Amino acid sequence: LPISGLQELSACHPSVMAPPPQDVRAEDYYRVLGVSSEASEADIARAYKKLALRHHPDKNPEDREKAEEDFKRITEAYEVLRDSNKRRCYDKLGKEGLNAGAGGAHCHASDEIFEAFFGGRGGDPFASFSFGGRGRKGGRGSSRFHVFDDDFDLLGGGFPFDLGSQASPQRPQRRPAAPKPHPPTALPLGTVVVARRLEKAPEHNGRSGRVKAWDDEKRRYKVELEDKSSVLMLRPQNITQRCSIEVVNLDSKPELNGRRAEVLDFDEDNQRYNLRFQDPCFVAALPRAKCLLPLGTRVVIQGLSSEQFNGKMARIEALDREAGRYTVLCEGGTQIKIRYENVIC
Repeated sequence: LPISGLQELSACHPSVMAPPPQDVRAEDYYRVLGVSSEASEADIARAYKKLALRHHPDKNPEDREKAEEDFKRITEAYEVLRDSNKRRCYDKLGKEGLNAGAGGAHCHASDEIFEAFFGGRGGDPFASFSFGGRGRKGGRGSSRFHVFDDDFDLLGGGFPFDLGSQASPQRPQRRPAAPKPHPPTALPLGTVVVARRLEKAPEHNGRSGRVKAWDDEKRRYKVELEDKSSVLMLRPQNITQRCSIEVVNLDSKPELNGRRAEVLDFDEDNQRYNLRFQDPCFVAALPRAKCLLPLGTRVVIQGLSSEQFNGKMARIEALDREAGRYTVLCEGGTQIKIRYENVIC
């Protein structure tokens, strides 16, 4: 189409009109978010997420006062436009048509809306950065909640818009969903684990903690470090559990066969467990094929030719010492037989 034809098409079909220039300081809520008046709820959510992350005070410590003001403006616009009743009123009557105070977002409310959007109350997508500044709930100080893994999944999934009566008076509160049962293939709560292969936060590699919860939706463990300085959200592939093994089939040191040792961590480069023996006390590294894990141990499968099982969590159900294989219960209920070296505890 020639330019004139495209302009005419836009005039006849508002849905294809370009959004207005984004301006946080604008009076119009659509311009604040940089979306058109025809924007869908998903468009508004995407715009809010992008701007809230960019202007959040914790990400702008050099000019926190301005960032807080911009952040409140963004949240105020989002709080009105995401709500169909408020948006309809705003479209017809402007800001004056909104109930007094209903369209505004004070600092405390802005934080609650932000936290609910990015993973529920207490969620903190900036906790893994060293921005400093105030914590969201406890006054000044940094948050203890972090998300670390290869994918660096800061935001989690979904847009949890139900913020309760304070943020959206017209919307009735939902009943809290019943907690999902703990998966049989997930590590039991309280299991001691060691963080590993954290590329975005290598300072936590080798640190120990305890499993506090399993998030089935995000597929991550909530792990509180032993010194209680941080809570990390880690994928199963980024932890090793501190469990015991029995040495088997070790021809080079047959005197160690049958002895038990504690797993300290897993050396990914050498594909060996680092183990601590007692009486006498010493540390040694052995390949997985020489380390027999006990029944009930939760593991992660890897190295199979059948890719459908690699990366899955499983639980050891039976041992075949002669064949050097485990029978494991995989996620989804399938049982398979695999070699000792095809799992990591």
